[in-house]
Amino acid sequence: MDKAVIDHFWRQRSALGMGRWTGNSMLAFELDLLAPLVGPNCRILDLGSGAAELSRNLLLDSSRLLAVDRYPSFLESIPDDSRISKQCSDLGSFATTDKFDLILLFGVVTHLEIEEEVELYRKVRSWLNPGGIFVVKHQVSRAAELSVDDFSEALQCRYVARYPNVNSQENLLRAHFNTVKTVSYPEALNHWPTTMHLAFLCSGAR
Repeated sequence: MDKAVIDHFWRQRSALGMGRWTGNSMLAFELDLLAPLVGPNCRILDLGSGAAELSRNLLLDSSRLLAVDRYPSFLESIPDDSRISKQCSDLGSFATTDKFDLILLFGVVTHLEIEEEVELYRKVRSWLNPGGIFVVKHQVSRAAELSVDDFSEALQCRYVARYPNVNSQENLLRAHFNTVKTVSYPEALNHWPTTMHLAFLCSGAR
């Protein structure tokens, strides 16, 4: 993957405060999926948070959120809230001694090399509280792993991404977590015939 293209893409979007490009129906589906996982005093870690449109809308009065993103403009777009902490960091260098009840990795894997992905899962295991949930969500390929490097009409720019095979992605997560539950998104939210949106709910670090 051409990381320079990926970095340029996200720098432009962060300058506009545009972390998500999916519609409100997908956000609503994701909030419904995650809300039952947020209990009293829940500590949430959002990796590659963007402007945290998803994670900050999950907060209860007693919840706490740490939003981590490499682009300062995204973090500056997050409204001030005593329940929210922000850290500007690349995920490859992010480190913490804290533990979390819910860790989110949404829309990030498609821009990671497999080695980066594996290393991140290894670190996530050490950040997850016993009984905690790690949720990985991104588009996956319906067939063999799919690599994209082309002009996107929808985004009006060159777009580079990696879409892992469904089974390979699940097996990779099972190598790091005892339990992996796969949640399919409604077909109405899958706009491309070769890929689909999936969330993987992982628990019990190996």
